Amino acid sequence: MPIRETPTRPSGGAPKTGEETRRVLLVGLSPADLKEATRWLTTAGFQVATAEDTAAALEITAWERPELVVSEGTVLCTALRARPDGATLPIAVLCSTPRDTRAALEAGATDVIDRPFDGNVAARRLEHLARVSRLEARLARSGREMERLRGALDDERRERQWRQHFDALTGLPDAERLEGALESALAAATESHPVALALFSVEQLVVLNNRIGRARANIILQQVAQRLVSALRSEEVAHGAPGPSMSMAARLGGGTFAAMLTGLGGPVEARATVRVLLDRLASRYVIGDEEISVSLSVGVAVGPADGQAAERLLQRAELAACEAAEARGAIRFYGQSSHRMTERSRSICRLLPGALARGELHLHYQPFVDESLRISAVESLVRWESPELGAVSPSEFVPLAEETGLMVSLGRWILGAACRQSQAWRDAGLPPLRMAVNVSVCQLVRGDFARDVRECLEETGLPPALLDLELSERGVMRGDPDILRQLHAIRDLGVQLALDDFGAGNSAVAYLKQLPIDVVKIDQSFVRGVARSPEDAAITSATIAMARTLGMRVVAEGVEEPEQLEFLRRHGCTEFQGFLFSPPVPADAVAALLRGGGVFKV
Repeated sequence: MPIRETPTRPSGGAPKTGEETRRVLLVGLSPADLKEATRWLTTAGFQVATAEDTAAALEITAWERPELVVSEGTVLCTALRARPDGATLPIAVLCSTPRDTRAALEAGATDVIDRPFDGNVAARRLEHLARVSRLEARLARSGREMERLRGALDDERRERQWRQHFDALTGLPDAERLEGALESALAAATESHPVALALFSVEQLVVLNNRIGRARANIILQQVAQRLVSALRSEEVAHGAPGPSMSMAARLGGGTFAAMLTGLGGPVEARATVRVLLDRLASRYVIGDEEISVSLSVGVAVGPADGQAAERLLQRAELAACEAAEARGAIRFYGQSSHRMTERSRSICRLLPGALARGELHLHYQPFVDESLRISAVESLVRWESPELGAVSPSEFVPLAEETGLMVSLGRWILGAACRQSQAWRDAGLPPLRMAVNVSVCQLVRGDFARDVRECLEETGLPPALLDLELSERGVMRGDPDILRQLHAIRDLGVQLALDDFGAGNSAVAYLKQLPIDVVKIDQSFVRGVARSPEDAAITSATIAMARTLGMRVVAEGVEEPEQLEFLRRHGCTEFQGFLFSPPVPADAVAALLRGGGVFKV
């Protein structure tokens, strides 16, 4: 047997790749076979190394991987296939009989070379085997790269899904994830073990943003989220749950956070738990060296009593939150001061969804007059004549529409009907009038109201300058950034925004200048007393002066007496509305007034 050519071990023990060296290892061949194989393989461009026996071959392949192995017999093949680093090594076995061939293939040989072999043919077969081996190696590397990319894509997909359902600022679940959890919790809720949904609102968030900067205000929101999560896990809140608790925190946008409370023993425990949470959240927050006081209010709905579906419970918690925001720092449970269901209320809820389709709803219009007592605008007011219930007051059905989730579609219909009527008066050649339309907070919270306004103007052709939208204080004074975004988008269309019933909801005058408001409507409760009450007179005159300083129009509503009109004129009010001029009237009555000159006499 020839002396084995022992390759030099690479520094550091790192094996070379066969693809770089094109090395073939010949193991246990007879001198004649070795000479023939070496000649043809060298001619084919291979670097030939030899090993005398299986032991030597195993040692060589342990630290240097050849591109090919050509072996006499199956022992080496079996040994290499048992090692992880030899499982894919191409091995050709020299065979003399069909029995040898069968044994070689069973031992895991990649190919067989029949003896007596033609060196030229054997070299070509081995060259082909080497090409296939290199291709398989590249495919294996490509497969590993594909797996790496697939893993990266999976990570990105998981990250994207996380971003879709979790708030980026606080890491809390979003409204969609909360709604899904609510559905699961309500399915197991009972009157004795209810589910409470508490909506915490950071009061005057926009004022806070302007005072300390958005970045620092965001830090406070993050701390609110951390405190809420910590409080939900505390013994004071989590104790006594009958079974596994599914309580969770979520952020619904802006300064509104939600806490879903399960495992409660009843309404009394729910109230006590919400009180604990509010105490934890409404206190001082530290940013750097500065302590900042933050006040929150909370509205609560309890299922299944207030709703057996997640959407209904959310709606009712929102209504309670609006009432709590008006009271500043308060806790309001749905139904605490809300409309309790009477037999008539249940009938209204049953009939209202179909009232539009049956043509039972219509609009009346109450004029505004300017200083010359000429009609300058009208306010659209919805009316319902029910064949079953008779005349239904808006004070009855509008709150129920808000509570039952119908206000968005009802408000969209009112806006469209009012804009079409205003455009119809113009098409008839009547003087153009501004059309004022009331907007519910539900339209701002639950839908994309800015889009509704834009689409309505495009559909009806009404110029934006002829549309005023009247907003309640509870809608715009809550400081919700999404509401403010919508208001700015509406203002950008050229539509004017009015703050209705100003003064009735503890208006924050310092906050008013931050809002995109064009018109202030003084609440009739102040207007009613201006001729007799020094306090009402002082409030009304101060409101007129403030609004005019801010460049806003001022409308006094509820004007019923000439003395009230005289006071308002004397203090600079320029528009008036009330029964002194006209009650709400149908559209044809407005047209008749306009054709007659549109001027009132007092």
